[in-house]
Amino acid sequence: MNNILFICALAEEKTALTKMLGPLIEQHLISAPLQLNLQQYRQQQLDIYVCESGMGNVNAGVKLALILAAQEIGQIVLVGVGGALSSALEIGEMVISDSVIQHDYYSSLDQGDYLMRPGELILEPAQAQSHDPIIRSVASQLDLGSLQHSQVKVSYGLIASGCEFVGTATRKQAIHHQCQHALLVDMEACAIAQVAQQHNIPFVIAKTVSDKLHSDGSIGSDFSSFLSNASRNAAIIAALIIDKACALQLQK
Repeated sequence: MNNILFICALAEEKTALTKMLGPLIEQHLISAPLQLNLQQYRQQQLDIYVCESGMGNVNAGVKLALILAAQEIGQIVLVGVGGALSSALEIGEMVISDSVIQHDYYSSLDQGDYLMRPGELILEPAQAQSHDPIIRSVASQLDLGSLQHSQVKVSYGLIASGCEFVGTATRKQAIHHQCQHALLVDMEACAIAQVAQQHNIPFVIAKTVSDKLHSDGSIGSDFSSFLSNASRNAAIIAALIIDKACALQLQK
């Protein structure tokens, strides 16, 4: 692995990340109609690419596919913010995952709703018994299992994703139970995971909690108030990931 791609959904997330990367080496225009630019940085022997996808799985999936058609990538990292599905998570804490489950891709049958991996189909309950809806990363050289930081608490677990801004505690609790007790929910991870898996490229989802699981209603004010701080913490963890990747390059 001699390069790594960081994908950010929001401008705030990208700004926090690029501030700590140093001077821009080059900017690659991937798609003029989509205003998709790939910024290139370098630390030691590692090439670092950064792009802003925009919110949602359609934006994230389309733009990642275009990037992979234009540029060889060794590791994909989606960084940014998401909503806590567990009451144990506080704003500013980080969740890291190499597996994702899509909470709004399911087969609704008379016997119940059955989650599926994107692109697959369950037609009867018997099929669901052996079906695993989780999208897992292919094996990666980048071992992030021990990643820790003195200022940012890091948890490891499943991330749920879908085309919904989850703004109430009721929906968060439903997704948590529906999605094998996933820790966090976002709007881009399942598209990144699906495209990365199809290209046989390892992915990591690294998201900072921007809104807690409240017991008393909406979380919208959390997201607006803490997006900037959460984005900054995501950049701190991204720096640790880059340090690990640089160390891996030096071992070769």
